[in-house]
Amino acid sequence: MDHRLDNRLAGVSPPAWPGILARISEIDEFKGWWRGRHSPPPSYLGGLRKKSVALSAAASLGVGWTGLPRPVGDTASGLPPALSERLRRASAARYAHLVNAVFDGPGKIPLSRETILGFHAELMRYAPGDPALRGAWRSLHDRSEYLPRHTAESIALRPAAPESIPSAMDALLRWTTTRLDSGGAHPLLVTACFLLEFLAIRPFASGNGRTSRLLTQLLLLRGGYGYLPYASLDKVIAERKVEYYLALRKSQSSLHLPRPDMGPWFLAFLEALRLQARELRQALAPLPAESRLSGKQEGALALFGRHREITNRLVSAELGIPRETAKQVLNRLVALHLVSRAGAGRAVRYRKAEPA
Repeated sequence: MDHRLDNRLAGVSPPAWPGILARISEIDEFKGWWRGRHSPPPSYLGGLRKKSVALSAAASLGVGWTGLPRPVGDTASGLPPALSERLRRASAARYAHLVNAVFDGPGKIPLSRETILGFHAELMRYAPGDPALRGAWRSLHDRSEYLPRHTAESIALRPAAPESIPSAMDALLRWTTTRLDSGGAHPLLVTACFLLEFLAIRPFASGNGRTSRLLTQLLLLRGGYGYLPYASLDKVIAERKVEYYLALRKSQSSLHLPRPDMGPWFLAFLEALRLQARELRQALAPLPAESRLSGKQEGALALFGRHREITNRLVSAELGIPRETAKQVLNRLVALHLVSRAGAGRAVRYRKAEPA
């Protein structure tokens, strides 16, 4: 298994390398910029993360294997539309909960069989069907409709047989951990290989895509891409789902050849990460460096940890500064787009600005 996965890691056609290297360079440049820059105000970062998780949860409802969203109220499961929608919303909430857990402590979550099964059990908690399938490897042969019948390609894309899933997953986890720990291959390419192989095995009867994206974010955070919580990777994938899955399918169709072509998949995966980094850079562009915020301005922003709205009078009292100084502080934060103003005259109040 290790040799086979190493062969896939190296399986890139020469024409694809310039694009792959350009994408890795831009992503890693942003990673270094993120580490070296002054941190944005915690209140603003908190808003970015909250927005990112919400977007990821919403996107998780519309990213399927074929890349096509299921319509709201889909009755393919035989459930009434209202119940189907409630279950979908509950599923999105579970996904948001798990995304937050990954963001909170990636170093405390091991890449293990137990972690993967636990993620799946939580994701499928409200899914209709047999509860025994939640957090359990697939026990039947996959009959997914995305596979064309009676073609050579369908054989190449056929998921792992149920009896081989435990050993295949253990081997994949061992290979991924070894390659990431050794530093012998770029972590972005190791993560891409892990994701491709996971989706080729299709270890669960359903929920493979969402589980794979949780694991992808876990691996990227452990690889040092600490900006990940502040822009939604799931949203980027959902917006490019057709080309994303076509590239995945193209590379998977050559997995069992002597020289598999990983180029299409590497390019698609890295492009999603590059677009995510660009979205975050754009969201941070209007902000000043933290060193350009005065202590009074930082103190005023910190008040949003206890108050939904603040006023000139509140800032003056809490910070122990004159009312005129408090007004200047708030005007500066408005100019920096860190807070928004509502009302006029004595009724004016301020709220924390939502990230654009």
